[in-house]
Amino acid sequence: MKTPYDQYQGTALWQVISKAIDELVDNDDLEERTTHEHIVGYLCSKLEDQIKDGK
Repeated sequence: MKTPYDQYQGTALWQVISKAIDELVDNDDLEERTTHEHIVGYLCSKLEDQIKDGK
């Protein structure tokens, strides 16, 4: 199923964010309440928007 975040999958940004979230979950610092892919994609999107806006 297509998502608005498909464009980020497989990118270096996706890999870094996904690994960081996995580490937080493994350390019990974070509990995912939605799909991992949605969380990672959302953060990729927000970071890309901030970079494009120069903030």
